[in-house]
Amino acid sequence: MKEYRLLFILLLFCCHIASAQKIEYSKGVVRIPATDDVQLIADIDGYHHLIHFPPYSKPVVSVFNDQLHLDKTIELNINLPANSDVKLVQFSAYYIMYVHTRRTTRHQLIKITGDGTSEDISSIVNKPSDSLWNRSAVPFQLFNIDDSLYLVSHSYHDQIKKVRTAIVKLKRAQDIPEVNQVFSPFDSRYDALMEVTLLENKLLVLKTSKDEEENNTLTLLKFDLLTGKQLSRQFVNGKSKYISPSVRYSAADSGIFIYSLLTKPLGNNEARPGIFMTRLNSSLNEVNPVSILPDVFRDNTAATFIAEQTQTSGWISFSYRVLDGYPATVSPAGIFMMLLNNRLEKAKDSLIKNKGRYFKIHPWPYSHFVLNNTSYLFLVEELAARRKGLLLVYPGKSSFETISVRAYHRYNFALHLLQPVKDKYFIVPFTSKKEMGLMKVTLNN
Repeated sequence: MKEYRLLFILLLFCCHIASAQKIEYSKGVVRIPATDDVQLIADIDGYHHLIHFPPYSKPVVSVFNDQLHLDKTIELNINLPANSDVKLVQFSAYYIMYVHTRRTTRHQLIKITGDGTSEDISSIVNKPSDSLWNRSAVPFQLFNIDDSLYLVSHSYHDQIKKVRTAIVKLKRAQDIPEVNQVFSPFDSRYDALMEVTLLENKLLVLKTSKDEEENNTLTLLKFDLLTGKQLSRQFVNGKSKYISPSVRYSAADSGIFIYSLLTKPLGNNEARPGIFMTRLNSSLNEVNPVSILPDVFRDNTAATFIAEQTQTSGWISFSYRVLDGYPATVSPAGIFMMLLNNRLEKAKDSLIKNKGRYFKIHPWPYSHFVLNNTSYLFLVEELAARRKGLLLVYPGKSSFETISVRAYHRYNFALHLLQPVKDKYFIVPFTSKKEMGLMKVTLNN
């Protein structure tokens, strides 16, 4: 009976598409405690790496080859302090593990190739001659631009109320790095730096501000690193607060899409979060006027997912978990999906309430990615006899369409670690008890 009820719900909001698919599982698994941190780097010269960070120990890299055979397991010769932040940046033939010890100026870079060979290249960021940018106690941002490593460092200068941002193209240790810098207005009493994006010869800075009267402003700054030209655009929203704002850049037309949760002050009788969206051209003029979608967590929704009919830049997602002080009468469990037209207006929506203990579609874990110019949302669905399945959702011409992924129902899948590979397939880790392996899915249509 549950299976028929689920099928009925799905038919209400989407068309179900039969899809030819090939699913492969790794030949060999690794033992990883469920509480440990794990990261995935897919397709490094044909290899796939599961990087395991056990507490108070050295990182361990499990190397799978292109046929998903477990080739080797390697312990990296680096000690991670308990108070460290770790980030991974992927390139075509290797990736960089960046380690920063919090509240210190200690920065480490480890270069790891597809076959698991590692090399400490920290010297390229620790030279005394580079003190203009490398003495920061704040973590660096690392970017892959045309398969070259770029570093972005920020420092606040209170006397002039500005943030200095250094953009560094890192090379070999014996070479002098290329350094560019820009200054952006910033007052630490009122401003918060939300997102910084480095593109080829361009830097996008997104910040929020709250003045003494508690009026909220979202500001986008765009720097041309070749000419020094600076553009800015502000969006004032009174007492409403911007939560988790972000930008997406389109290389095709140099357009910029901005979106954010928008909340009203607590105590307001209409304090229901909405979503702010707008699209700008390369001059930061509006292509689409500001659109505010109201009440996106209605009916006890836990997660909201939005996609555009005519764009392939991917889904955007918002979780009720990021909202502080917005109580629900019961624990949020529902899922709200929305399809937008080219004016950023609602074209289609669907609400899955998930009442009680039975979840038709789980609000998390989830993943979203782009494969072959199609924006996919990957979710866990509940099947008959307490079995769980995997569901791909993507925008159709007038509604949502779905593909059931016929994965083994006894596995749990770390959807947040999913990585698409060269528009051919995607890789996602699975767990079974204390063991972890990889699943490869190829969609043939």
